[in-house]
Amino acid sequence: MDGFVIENLPDGIGTSSDFEYEWNDVSFHSRVWETGPDSEGAFKVDLTVKTIRGEQLTDLETLKDFLVEYEEKDPGWQLTPVKVGGYDGLFAGDEVFYFIEPGVAAEVTIDHERFTDEDVLDTAAGFHPEQS
Repeated sequence: MDGFVIENLPDGIGTSSDFEYEWNDVSFHSRVWETGPDSEGAFKVDLTVKTIRGEQLTDLETLKDFLVEYEEKDPGWQLTPVKVGGYDGLFAGDEVFYFIEPGVAAEVTIDHERFTDEDVLDTAAGFHPEQS
């Protein structure tokens, strides 16, 4: 997906759909897995992986600042530094985002009611640029 491979997925996720969109000169490619419909006809998002590409993404701090604005997070958003594969990232329980190189980043979010911190971090470790 968008030059990335997806190697690790948690058990029990639903059907996937792909999306492309742009916000403030940053492009997103995402794959979303959903389960459902439930008894009321609703679907629930299990997992989302995204590539995030934009010239203003120059390091992990600019990525964080961008996501605070894009996701309308509190500027005091509690994040824990993590390594995702060989990449520097920030973790917030149900999501982790990480800086790949200038202009390229990735994010993984998961339904924290059904899946664990380990599931989101394992999925992220397996979501990385394809080797050429």
